[in-house]
Amino acid sequence: MKGAQAGGKPVWLSVTVHDRDGTKLRSEEPLADLRRVVDAYRPAAVLVNCSVPEAMAAAMEVVKGFGVPFGAYANGFTHISDGFLEDAPTVAALTHRHDLTPEKYVEFAMGWVAQGATIVGGCCEVGPAHIAALAQALRDAGHVVV
Repeated sequence: MKGAQAGGKPVWLSVTVHDRDGTKLRSEEPLADLRRVVDAYRPAAVLVNCSVPEAMAAAMEVVKGFGVPFGAYANGFTHISDGFLEDAPTVAALTHRHDLTPEKYVEFAMGWVAQGATIVGGCCEVGPAHIAALAQALRDAGHVVV
């Protein structure tokens, strides 16, 4: 982070959270502990990515208190399996979910926006149809999409 900042580049810090508890990192530490890193390095934004959409609302409640722009990029997997957390994983260790329609993803993401998120998008298995629907919903709600 210091290297990019020294070069005048904005740095966005992103972490993944536990699929069953968005207030914890995958490694089980409290997400709130990230505050020390944010305070020390002042990234331009803090994001939570590559976790199930259901975990993001709890994560947004934590990161919105960090005093920097924040947001979420959820994935479309059923969960991150133990096999995926081992050395050299591939997506073959993960299961795509079939219930996460573009409309359902928009519901989740607009909830994050209602919590104050200003950066939203999608991670693995969230495809162009999801992003197009999200962009339209954001425009319809009066937000600027960049």
